[in-house]
Order: sequence, then structure tokens, then C-alpha cells
Amino acid sequence: MPERLQQAAEVAIGAIIVFLAVRLLLKWRRGDYHVHEHAHGEQEAHRHLHSHADAPGHSHSHAGEARLRTPLSAYAVGIVHGIGGSGGLTLLLLSTIPDPSEAVAALLIFAGGTAVSMALLSTAFGFALASGPIERNFDRIAPVLGVLAAAFGVWYAAGALGVMTYPF
Repeated sequence: MPERLQQAAEVAIGAIIVFLAVRLLLKWRRGDYHVHEHAHGEQEAHRHLHSHADAPGHSHSHAGEARLRTPLSAYAVGIVHGIGGSGGLTLLLLSTIPDPSEAVAALLIFAGGTAVSMALLSTAFGFALASGPIERNFDRIAPVLGVLAAAFGVWYAAGALGVMTYPF
């Protein structure tokens, strides 16, 4: 992959991280994170994060709400992440394998392992955020996560541009 494309992908990853962090902070500021026990009609009572920012009467209807995360947006973030994060490593791996069929097999194993490991880590992180004490206190944790994520995104993009050095 050309160095300029690799650098652009790394900067895009940093920008996406900053965008998501700012979005988290804006949603937190609007009061979009609220947790308490409630039920939807005949369902059993449960707890989850939701917003009362636009529903002062504590309405808990979730039908027809607009989804901010779509499969296409997740796919786009994944493509940028893949190009920036593992594209160089994949090319390095493939350049060391002279037999094309072995290179294809290695690429499939590498891609499959990457997908499984990222899915497992994302699931574990999502579960940790969506359950227990973190869920109950997410409205207090959100600004800390947002600020740390924004700082990390800026650092990551600056490192890709050569403005800062990565310590690893």
C-alpha cells in the first residue's frame, strides 16, 4: 500500500475516534444517558440506557426510534480501520510468502483471526459497558470516556502525520 494512503487511513482512524468521542460528549451533555428500571407494556421490567431529553413525561416507547448506528456505518468504520490498522501488517506477511496459494491461505487465516479477535474484544468491551456498575453509572463515566477517547484520537492522528511519535 502506498505510504501516503496508509498515512491517510491512519489519520482517518484518528479523526473517526475524535468524531465518536465528540458525539459521545454531545449526547452526554444533552442527557441522552439515563438508566432506571421500567417495562414496555406487558414485558418484564428491565434496565437499560435511554434518553429522557426529548421526553419529559418519562415515556419509554422505543418503537420507531431512528437508529444512529447502521450496518453500513459499522462496515465503513471497519474498512477504514482495516486499511489503517492491519493493512501494512498484511502486506508484510504476504510479501514473505513466495507461493501464491500459501499466501492466499495465510491471508484468509489472518483475516479470519483478525475478525474473530476483534469481534470477541468488541463484545467483551460492549458487555462490560452495558452491564453492572458501568451501566448504572454510565452518565458519570461518559465524559471521562469521551475526553480520553478524543485525546487518544488526536494523539493517534498526530502520530500518523509525524507530529508526535508513538512510544511503541
